[in-house]
Amino acid sequence: MANIYWQQFNGLSDSLFSGVRNSFYKMVGIDIHSKPGAFTVNQKLTKHSDTTITALCRVTIPVSDGSKLWFSYTNGKIWRESGGTYTLVYTLNAVGGGVPEVGAGTTGCLGAKEYNSFIYWATQSRLHRIAVANIGSAASWTSNAIPNWQTFSITDAEFHPMVIQNASLFIGDGNYVSSVGSTAAFTPNALNIVAPTRIKCMAPTDIDLVIGTIIATSVNFCWIIRWDTVQTAWQYSEPVWENGINSFLWDGSVLLAQAGTYGKLYYYDGSRLQDYKRIPGDWSPTKYGEIFPNATGILRGIPIFGFSNGSGNPCEQGIYSIGSYSKDYSKVLSLDYVISEDVVSSISIGAIIVDGQNVYVSWQNGSTFGIDKLDYSAKYGSAYLETLRITPDAVGSVQTARVFANYQSLPAGTTITFSYKENNAASYVDLATVNDTEGKRLYAELTIEARVYQFKAAIAVSTNDAPVFELLGVEFV
Repeated sequence: MANIYWQQFNGLSDSLFSGVRNSFYKMVGIDIHSKPGAFTVNQKLTKHSDTTITALCRVTIPVSDGSKLWFSYTNGKIWRESGGTYTLVYTLNAVGGGVPEVGAGTTGCLGAKEYNSFIYWATQSRLHRIAVANIGSAASWTSNAIPNWQTFSITDAEFHPMVIQNASLFIGDGNYVSSVGSTAAFTPNALNIVAPTRIKCMAPTDIDLVIGTIIATSVNFCWIIRWDTVQTAWQYSEPVWENGINSFLWDGSVLLAQAGTYGKLYYYDGSRLQDYKRIPGDWSPTKYGEIFPNATGILRGIPIFGFSNGSGNPCEQGIYSIGSYSKDYSKVLSLDYVISEDVVSSISIGAIIVDGQNVYVSWQNGSTFGIDKLDYSAKYGSAYLETLRITPDAVGSVQTARVFANYQSLPAGTTITFSYKENNAASYVDLATVNDTEGKRLYAELTIEARVYQFKAAIAVSTNDAPVFELLGVEFV
Protein backbone atom coordinates (compact mmCIF):
# COMPACT_ATOMS: atom_id res chain seq x y z
CA MET A 1 0.00 0.00 0.00
CA ALA A 2 1.34 3.48 -0.91
CA ASN A 3 3.04 5.45 1.85
CA ILE A 4 4.39 8.85 0.86
CA TYR A 5 7.23 10.82 2.45
CA TRP A 6 8.48 14.29 1.53
CA GLN A 7 12.10 14.83 2.57
CA GLN A 8 12.84 17.29 -0.22
CA PHE A 9 10.33 20.00 -1.09
CA ASN A 10 10.17 20.68 -4.80
CA GLY A 11 7.70 23.51 -5.03
CA LEU A 12 4.46 23.48 -6.94
CA SER A 13 3.19 20.52 -8.95
CA ASP A 14 1.90 20.91 -12.48
CA SER A 15 -1.65 20.07 -11.44
CA LEU A 16 -3.74 18.34 -8.79
CA PHE A 17 -2.86 15.03 -10.46
CA SER A 18 0.79 15.25 -11.49
CA GLY A 19 4.08 16.91 -10.65
CA VAL A 20 7.75 16.23 -10.10
CA ARG A 21 8.61 14.07 -7.12
CA ASN A 22 8.17 15.88 -3.76
CA SER A 23 6.05 18.69 -5.21
CA PHE A 24 2.78 20.02 -3.80
CA TYR A 25 -0.51 21.06 -5.35
CA LYS A 26 -0.53 24.28 -3.30
CA MET A 27 2.32 25.95 -1.45
CA VAL A 28 1.62 29.40 0.00
CA GLY A 29 4.02 31.33 2.21
CA ILE A 30 6.36 28.36 2.67
CA ASP A 31 10.13 28.82 2.83
CA ILE A 32 11.87 25.85 1.15
CA HIS A 33 15.16 27.55 0.26
CA SER A 34 16.67 28.87 3.50
CA LYS A 35 17.37 25.38 4.87
CA PRO A 36 17.54 22.79 2.06
CA GLY A 37 15.83 19.56 3.09
CA ALA A 38 13.52 21.37 5.51
CA PHE A 39 10.64 23.80 5.29
CA THR A 40 9.40 26.64 7.47
CA VAL A 41 7.40 29.85 6.98
CA ASN A 42 8.48 32.95 5.05
CA GLN A 43 8.49 36.46 6.46
CA LYS A 44 5.31 38.42 5.83
CA LEU A 45 4.73 41.45 3.64
CA THR A 46 3.58 44.44 5.70
CA LYS A 47 2.10 47.63 4.31
CA HIS A 48 4.88 50.21 4.17
CA SER A 49 3.24 53.20 2.49
CA ASP A 50 2.18 55.56 5.27
CA THR A 51 0.67 57.99 2.76
CA THR A 52 -2.41 56.94 0.86
CA ILE A 53 -1.36 55.54 -2.50
CA THR A 54 -4.26 56.24 -4.86
CA ALA A 55 -3.22 54.31 -7.96
CA LEU A 56 -1.42 51.16 -9.02
CA CYS A 57 2.28 51.89 -9.46
CA ARG A 58 3.53 49.73 -12.32
CA VAL A 59 6.78 51.67 -12.61
CA THR A 60 9.32 52.26 -9.83
CA ILE A 61 12.95 53.36 -9.49
CA PRO A 62 15.45 52.70 -6.69
CA VAL A 63 17.34 55.99 -6.83
CA SER A 64 21.06 56.43 -6.21
CA ASP A 65 20.34 58.88 -3.36
CA GLY A 66 18.76 56.03 -1.37
CA SER A 67 15.15 56.99 -2.01
CA LYS A 68 12.59 55.21 -4.16
CA LEU A 69 10.16 56.66 -6.68
CA TRP A 70 6.78 55.11 -7.40
CA PHE A 71 4.87 56.20 -10.50
CA SER A 72 1.13 55.82 -11.07
CA TYR A 73 0.22 53.83 -14.16
CA THR A 74 -3.15 55.55 -14.55
CA ASN A 75 -2.54 59.20 -13.65
CA GLY A 76 0.37 61.61 -13.34
CA LYS A 77 1.14 61.12 -9.65
CA ILE A 78 4.65 60.36 -8.40
CA TRP A 79 5.43 59.33 -4.83
CA ARG A 80 8.87 59.43 -3.22
CA GLU A 81 9.81 57.15 -0.32
CA SER A 82 12.73 58.10 1.91
CA GLY A 83 13.36 56.65 5.35
CA GLY A 84 9.94 54.97 5.36
CA THR A 85 8.03 58.18 4.63
CA TYR A 86 6.03 58.45 1.41
CA THR A 87 5.42 61.87 -0.12
CA LEU A 88 3.39 62.84 -3.17
CA VAL A 89 6.06 64.95 -4.87
CA TYR A 90 4.59 65.60 -8.31
CA THR A 91 1.40 65.38 -10.31
CA LEU A 92 1.41 65.66 -14.08
CA ASN A 93 -2.03 66.76 -15.23
CA ALA A 94 -3.97 66.10 -18.40
CA VAL A 95 -4.29 68.91 -20.94
CA GLY A 96 -6.53 71.57 -19.43
CA GLY A 97 -6.32 69.95 -16.00
CA GLY A 98 -3.81 72.31 -14.44
CA VAL A 99 -0.09 73.06 -14.42
CA PRO A 100 2.14 71.18 -14.99
CA GLU A 101 0.30 69.37 -17.72
CA VAL A 102 1.26 66.70 -20.22
CA GLY A 103 1.60 67.91 -23.79
CA ALA A 104 -0.74 65.28 -25.23
CA GLY A 105 -2.14 61.86 -24.48
CA THR A 106 -2.55 60.20 -21.10
CA THR A 107 -0.59 61.11 -17.96
CA GLY A 108 0.07 57.63 -16.53
CA CYS A 109 3.72 56.61 -16.31
CA LEU A 110 4.62 53.84 -18.78
CA GLY A 111 8.35 53.62 -18.06
CA ALA A 112 11.08 55.29 -16.00
CA LYS A 113 14.81 55.05 -15.28
CA GLU A 114 17.62 56.94 -13.57
CA TYR A 115 20.31 57.76 -16.13
CA ASN A 116 23.30 60.10 -16.07
CA SER A 117 22.18 62.03 -12.95
CA PHE A 118 18.61 62.48 -14.19
CA ILE A 119 15.29 60.75 -13.63
CA TYR A 120 13.50 60.12 -16.92
CA TRP A 121 9.87 59.05 -17.10
CA ALA A 122 7.54 58.51 -20.03
CA THR A 123 3.88 59.07 -20.62
CA GLN A 124 2.00 58.24 -23.81
CA SER A 125 3.50 60.93 -26.01
CA ARG A 126 6.13 62.70 -23.92
CA LEU A 127 9.45 62.07 -22.19
CA HIS A 128 9.99 64.06 -18.98
CA ARG A 129 13.02 64.49 -16.73
CA ILE A 130 14.37 65.96 -13.51
CA ALA A 131 17.88 66.03 -12.01
CA VAL A 132 18.38 63.54 -9.17
CA ALA A 133 19.69 66.41 -7.05
CA ASN A 134 16.25 68.03 -7.20
CA ILE A 135 13.90 65.20 -6.23
CA GLY A 136 13.96 65.73 -2.44
CA SER A 137 10.71 67.68 -2.03
CA ALA A 138 7.49 68.52 -3.83
CA ALA A 139 8.58 72.16 -4.05
CA SER A 140 11.84 71.16 -5.70
CA TRP A 141 9.99 69.02 -8.24
CA THR A 142 7.68 71.93 -9.07
CA SER A 143 10.64 74.25 -9.63
CA ASN A 144 12.99 71.87 -11.44
CA ALA A 145 11.08 69.12 -13.25
CA ILE A 146 11.02 69.45 -17.03
CA PRO A 147 7.71 68.06 -18.26
CA ASN A 148 7.42 67.38 -21.98
CA TRP A 149 11.19 67.42 -22.41
CA GLN A 150 10.93 65.39 -25.63
CA THR A 151 8.15 64.07 -27.85
CA PHE A 152 7.81 60.45 -29.00
CA SER A 153 7.11 59.68 -32.63
CA ILE A 154 4.76 56.70 -32.22
CA THR A 155 3.18 57.69 -28.86
CA ASP A 156 2.36 54.16 -27.67
CA ALA A 157 -0.47 54.33 -25.13
CA GLU A 158 0.56 51.31 -23.01
CA PHE A 159 4.31 50.66 -22.94
CA HIS A 160 7.49 52.71 -22.80
CA PRO A 161 10.02 50.30 -21.19
CA MET A 162 13.47 51.70 -20.43
CA VAL A 163 16.87 50.00 -20.27
CA ILE A 164 20.41 51.30 -19.92
CA GLN A 165 22.89 49.54 -22.20
CA ASN A 166 26.22 50.56 -23.73
CA ALA A 167 26.16 53.91 -21.85
CA SER A 168 22.85 54.96 -23.41
CA LEU A 169 19.24 54.98 -22.27
CA PHE A 170 16.91 53.08 -24.61
CA ILE A 171 13.14 53.56 -24.56
CA GLY A 172 10.46 51.55 -26.31
CA ASP A 173 7.82 53.48 -28.23
CA GLY A 174 5.52 51.30 -30.28
CA ASN A 175 7.63 49.90 -33.13
CA TYR A 176 10.48 52.37 -32.44
CA VAL A 177 13.37 52.19 -29.99
CA SER A 178 14.18 55.74 -28.88
CA SER A 179 17.40 56.66 -27.13
CA VAL A 180 19.01 59.29 -24.92
CA GLY A 181 22.81 59.59 -25.11
CA SER A 182 25.33 60.72 -22.53
CA THR A 183 25.12 64.29 -23.86
CA ALA A 184 21.31 64.18 -23.50
CA ALA A 185 20.79 63.96 -27.26
CA PHE A 186 17.39 62.39 -27.96
CA THR A 187 16.89 60.10 -30.94
CA PRO A 188 13.22 59.15 -31.41
CA ASN A 189 13.84 56.35 -33.92
CA ALA A 190 17.15 54.61 -33.19
CA LEU A 191 15.59 51.33 -34.39
CA ASN A 192 12.39 50.52 -36.27
CA ILE A 193 11.08 46.99 -35.64
CA VAL A 194 8.21 47.63 -38.09
CA ALA A 195 4.54 48.09 -37.24
CA PRO A 196 2.25 46.54 -36.11
CA THR A 197 4.85 44.97 -33.79
CA ARG A 198 5.19 46.98 -30.55
CA ILE A 199 7.79 46.93 -27.80
CA LYS A 200 6.45 45.77 -24.42
CA CYS A 201 9.63 44.94 -22.45
CA MET A 202 13.41 45.03 -22.85
CA ALA A 203 16.47 43.57 -21.12
CA PRO A 204 20.26 43.89 -21.54
CA THR A 205 22.13 40.74 -22.59
CA ASP A 206 25.93 40.80 -23.02
CA ILE A 207 26.43 43.98 -25.06
CA ASP A 208 23.07 43.67 -26.79
CA LEU A 209 19.47 44.59 -26.12
CA VAL A 210 16.76 41.92 -26.07
CA ILE A 211 13.31 43.22 -27.03
CA GLY A 212 10.04 41.53 -26.12
CA THR A 213 7.16 42.50 -28.37
CA ILE A 214 3.40 42.33 -28.73
CA ILE A 215 1.08 42.98 -31.66
CA ALA A 216 -2.23 42.77 -29.78
CA THR A 217 -3.77 40.56 -27.14
CA SER A 218 -5.98 39.16 -29.90
CA VAL A 219 -2.96 38.09 -32.01
CA ASN A 220 -1.11 34.94 -30.92
CA PHE A 221 2.11 35.94 -32.60
CA CYS A 222 4.99 38.26 -31.79
CA TRP A 223 8.79 38.42 -32.01
CA ILE A 224 11.77 38.31 -29.72
CA ILE A 225 14.49 40.56 -31.12
CA ARG A 226 18.18 40.97 -30.32
CA TRP A 227 19.91 44.19 -31.31
CA ASP A 228 23.48 45.39 -30.77
CA THR A 229 22.24 49.00 -30.17
CA VAL A 230 24.53 50.29 -32.94
CA GLN A 231 23.34 49.03 -36.32
CA THR A 232 20.21 50.34 -37.97
CA ALA A 233 18.76 46.80 -38.13
CA TRP A 234 18.54 44.06 -35.51
CA GLN A 235 20.79 40.99 -35.60
CA TYR A 236 18.35 38.22 -34.55
CA SER A 237 14.59 37.85 -34.55
CA GLU A 238 12.56 34.74 -33.84
CA PRO A 239 8.79 34.25 -33.91
CA VAL A 240 6.96 33.55 -30.65
CA TRP A 241 3.51 32.02 -30.85
CA GLU A 242 2.06 33.94 -27.92
CA ASN A 243 -0.05 37.07 -27.62
CA GLY A 244 2.86 39.11 -26.31
CA ILE A 245 6.07 38.86 -24.30
CA ASN A 246 5.14 40.48 -20.99
CA SER A 247 8.34 40.62 -18.95
CA PHE A 248 11.93 39.46 -18.55
CA LEU A 249 13.67 38.21 -15.41
CA TRP A 250 17.10 36.76 -14.66
CA ASP A 251 17.65 33.49 -12.83
CA GLY A 252 21.28 34.45 -12.17
CA SER A 253 22.70 33.23 -15.45
CA VAL A 254 19.80 32.77 -17.86
CA LEU A 255 17.30 35.33 -19.10
CA LEU A 256 13.71 34.15 -18.56
CA ALA A 257 10.62 35.51 -20.25
CA GLN A 258 6.96 35.33 -19.35
CA ALA A 259 4.83 35.30 -22.47
CA GLY A 260 1.14 35.00 -23.17
CA THR A 261 -1.72 35.09 -20.69
CA TYR A 262 -1.67 31.52 -19.37
CA GLY A 263 1.38 31.53 -17.13
CA LYS A 264 4.00 30.28 -19.57
CA LEU A 265 7.68 30.85 -18.74
CA TYR A 266 10.50 30.45 -21.27
CA TYR A 267 14.27 30.81 -21.16
CA TYR A 268 16.18 32.74 -23.80
CA ASP A 269 19.07 30.87 -25.43
CA GLY A 270 20.51 33.92 -27.12
CA SER A 271 18.31 33.90 -30.20
CA ARG A 272 15.01 32.18 -29.37
CA LEU A 273 12.72 31.29 -26.48
CA GLN A 274 12.85 27.71 -25.21
CA ASP A 275 10.30 25.88 -23.09
CA TYR A 276 10.90 26.26 -19.32
CA LYS A 277 7.94 26.11 -16.89
CA ARG A 278 4.31 27.03 -16.54
CA ILE A 279 2.57 28.49 -13.52
CA PRO A 280 -0.06 25.87 -12.58
CA GLY A 281 -3.60 27.14 -12.98
CA ASP A 282 -7.01 26.80 -14.55
CA TRP A 283 -6.46 28.70 -17.81
CA SER A 284 -9.14 29.64 -20.35
CA PRO A 285 -10.27 32.64 -22.45
CA THR A 286 -11.99 34.00 -19.32
CA LYS A 287 -9.23 33.01 -16.86
CA TYR A 288 -5.88 34.62 -17.51
CA GLY A 289 -3.17 36.89 -16.12
CA GLU A 290 0.40 38.05 -16.56
CA ILE A 291 3.61 39.36 -15.00
CA PHE A 292 3.92 43.10 -15.55
CA PRO A 293 7.29 44.27 -16.96
CA ASN A 294 8.55 45.79 -13.68
CA ALA A 295 7.13 43.15 -11.31
CA THR A 296 10.35 41.11 -11.20
CA GLY A 297 13.51 40.98 -9.11
CA ILE A 298 16.23 38.75 -7.66
CA LEU A 299 16.26 38.01 -3.93
CA ARG A 300 19.27 36.15 -2.51
CA GLY A 301 20.13 34.99 -6.01
CA ILE A 302 16.64 33.63 -6.70
CA PRO A 303 14.30 35.27 -9.25
CA ILE A 304 11.00 36.53 -7.85
CA PHE A 305 8.00 37.89 -9.72
CA GLY A 306 4.49 39.14 -9.05
CA PHE A 307 1.67 37.47 -10.91
CA SER A 308 -1.41 39.62 -11.57
CA ASN A 309 -4.96 38.58 -12.31
CA GLY A 310 -6.28 39.50 -15.73
CA SER A 311 -9.67 37.84 -15.34
CA GLY A 312 -11.20 34.85 -13.61
CA ASN A 313 -8.40 34.16 -11.08
CA PRO A 314 -6.75 31.24 -12.92
CA CYS A 315 -4.16 30.82 -10.13
CA GLU A 316 -3.14 32.34 -6.82
CA GLN A 317 -1.66 35.81 -7.16
CA GLY A 318 1.27 37.13 -5.17
CA ILE A 319 5.06 36.98 -5.22
CA TYR A 320 6.44 33.75 -6.65
CA SER A 321 10.01 32.52 -6.69
CA ILE A 322 11.57 30.24 -9.26
CA GLY A 323 15.00 28.99 -8.33
CA SER A 324 17.08 26.99 -5.89
CA TYR A 325 19.42 27.34 -2.93
CA SER A 326 22.39 26.59 -5.19
CA LYS A 327 23.25 24.85 -8.45
CA ASP A 328 23.16 21.50 -6.63
CA TYR A 329 19.37 21.66 -6.29
CA SER A 330 16.54 21.67 -8.82
CA LYS A 331 14.98 25.00 -9.70
CA VAL A 332 11.43 24.97 -8.37
CA LEU A 333 8.42 27.27 -8.44
CA SER A 334 6.59 28.38 -5.29
CA LEU A 335 4.28 31.16 -4.08
CA ASP A 336 6.45 32.68 -1.36
CA TYR A 337 4.83 35.96 -0.35
CA VAL A 338 1.24 37.17 -0.05
CA ILE A 339 0.50 40.90 -0.03
CA SER A 340 -0.45 42.59 3.24
CA GLU A 341 -4.15 42.42 2.32
CA ASP A 342 -3.75 38.63 2.80
CA VAL A 343 -5.59 37.79 -0.41
CA VAL A 344 -4.43 35.77 -3.42
CA SER A 345 -7.21 36.55 -5.88
CA SER A 346 -8.42 39.54 -7.92
CA ILE A 347 -5.25 41.54 -7.30
CA SER A 348 -2.49 43.13 -9.34
CA ILE A 349 1.21 43.30 -8.52
CA GLY A 350 2.51 46.44 -10.23
CA ALA A 351 6.23 46.58 -9.52
CA ILE A 352 8.95 45.12 -7.30
CA ILE A 353 12.15 46.61 -5.88
CA VAL A 354 14.77 44.39 -4.25
CA ASP A 355 17.14 46.50 -2.14
CA GLY A 356 19.72 44.16 -0.60
CA GLN A 357 17.44 41.72 1.21
CA ASN A 358 14.59 44.21 1.45
CA VAL A 359 11.68 43.70 -0.91
CA TYR A 360 9.12 46.38 -1.83
CA VAL A 361 5.92 45.51 -3.69
CA SER A 362 3.22 47.77 -5.15
CA TRP A 363 -0.27 46.29 -5.43
CA GLN A 364 -3.94 46.88 -6.16
CA ASN A 365 -6.83 45.09 -4.46
CA GLY A 366 -10.09 46.41 -5.90
CA SER A 367 -10.14 50.13 -5.16
CA THR A 368 -7.35 49.87 -2.57
CA PHE A 369 -3.69 50.48 -3.39
CA GLY A 370 -0.49 50.19 -1.43
CA ILE A 371 3.20 49.42 -1.21
CA ASP A 372 4.40 46.58 1.01
CA LYS A 373 7.81 45.80 2.44
CA LEU A 374 9.13 42.41 3.52
CA ASP A 375 8.84 42.38 7.31
CA TYR A 376 11.77 40.73 9.08
CA SER A 377 10.02 41.04 12.46
CA ALA A 378 7.04 38.81 11.62
CA LYS A 379 6.32 35.52 9.86
CA TYR A 380 3.38 35.11 7.47
CA GLY A 381 0.45 33.87 9.52
CA SER A 382 -1.50 31.78 6.96
CA ALA A 383 1.10 29.53 5.33
CA TYR A 384 0.00 26.10 4.14
CA LEU A 385 0.72 23.12 1.90
CA GLU A 386 -1.70 20.93 -0.01
CA THR A 387 -0.77 17.53 -1.40
CA LEU A 388 -1.69 16.15 -4.78
CA ARG A 389 -4.47 13.57 -4.96
CA ILE A 390 -3.31 10.38 -3.30
CA THR A 391 -4.68 7.00 -4.36
CA PRO A 392 -3.22 4.39 -1.98
CA ASP A 393 -5.08 1.51 -3.62
CA ALA A 394 -6.15 1.86 -7.24
CA VAL A 395 -9.00 -0.66 -6.98
CA GLY A 396 -9.96 -0.77 -3.30
CA SER A 397 -10.65 1.55 -0.37
CA VAL A 398 -8.52 2.34 2.64
CA GLN A 399 -9.88 2.84 6.14
CA THR A 400 -7.04 4.29 8.25
CA ALA A 401 -4.50 6.98 7.45
CA ARG A 402 -1.95 8.95 9.42
CA VAL A 403 -0.48 12.28 8.29
CA PHE A 404 2.51 13.60 10.19
CA ALA A 405 5.33 16.13 10.22
CA ASN A 406 8.68 15.55 11.91
CA TYR A 407 10.02 18.78 13.34
CA GLN A 408 13.52 20.02 14.02
CA SER A 409 12.17 22.87 16.18
CA LEU A 410 8.74 23.79 17.49
CA PRO A 411 8.79 27.20 19.22
CA ALA A 412 6.18 27.97 21.84
CA GLY A 413 2.83 28.93 20.35
CA THR A 414 3.49 27.28 16.99
CA THR A 415 2.07 24.11 15.51
CA ILE A 416 0.80 22.48 12.32
CA THR A 417 -2.86 21.69 11.70
CA PHE A 418 -3.91 18.87 9.39
CA SER A 419 -7.10 18.46 7.39
CA TYR A 420 -8.23 16.12 4.63
CA LYS A 421 -10.56 15.60 1.69
CA GLU A 422 -11.83 12.20 0.62
CA ASN A 423 -13.27 11.02 -2.69
CA ASN A 424 -13.16 14.47 -4.33
CA ALA A 425 -15.03 16.28 -1.54
CA ALA A 426 -15.49 20.02 -1.99
CA SER A 427 -13.95 21.13 1.31
CA TYR A 428 -11.40 20.02 3.88
CA VAL A 429 -12.28 18.41 7.21
CA ASP A 430 -10.12 19.34 10.19
CA LEU A 431 -8.23 16.71 12.17
CA ALA A 432 -6.97 16.82 15.75
CA THR A 433 -3.20 17.29 15.92
CA VAL A 434 -1.18 15.28 18.45
CA ASN A 435 2.33 16.28 19.53
CA ASP A 436 4.64 13.32 20.07
CA THR A 437 7.29 15.25 22.00
CA GLU A 438 9.58 12.26 22.37
CA GLY A 439 9.64 11.53 18.67
CA LYS A 440 9.44 15.24 17.75
CA ARG A 441 6.48 14.56 15.51
CA LEU A 442 3.11 16.23 15.02
CA TYR A 443 0.50 13.87 13.61
CA ALA A 444 -3.19 13.29 13.03
CA GLU A 445 -5.17 10.13 12.24
CA LEU A 446 -8.45 9.39 10.51
CA THR A 447 -10.48 6.27 9.97
CA ILE A 448 -12.68 6.43 6.91
CA GLU A 449 -13.24 4.29 3.86
CA ALA A 450 -12.11 6.18 0.79
CA ARG A 451 -10.35 5.61 -2.51
CA VAL A 452 -8.80 9.08 -2.99
CA TYR A 453 -7.29 11.39 -0.37
CA GLN A 454 -5.86 14.87 -0.29
CA PHE A 455 -4.23 16.48 2.74
CA LYS A 456 -3.59 20.05 3.84
CA ALA A 457 -1.03 21.20 6.41
CA ALA A 458 -1.51 24.73 7.81
CA ILE A 459 1.27 26.19 9.94
CA ALA A 460 0.57 28.41 12.95
CA VAL A 461 3.31 30.90 13.84
CA SER A 462 4.00 33.08 16.86
CA THR A 463 5.01 36.58 15.76
CA ASN A 464 8.49 35.95 14.32
CA ASP A 465 8.77 32.30 15.38
CA ALA A 466 7.83 29.37 13.16
CA PRO A 467 8.46 25.63 13.32
CA VAL A 468 11.06 23.97 11.12
CA PHE A 469 9.95 20.65 9.60
CA GLU A 470 12.33 18.10 8.14
CA LEU A 471 9.83 15.51 6.89
CA LEU A 472 6.17 15.34 5.96
CA GLY A 473 4.50 11.97 5.48
CA VAL A 474 1.24 10.07 4.92
CA GLU A 475 0.90 6.42 5.93
CA PHE A 476 -2.04 4.13 5.18
CA VAL A 477 -3.10 0.94 6.95
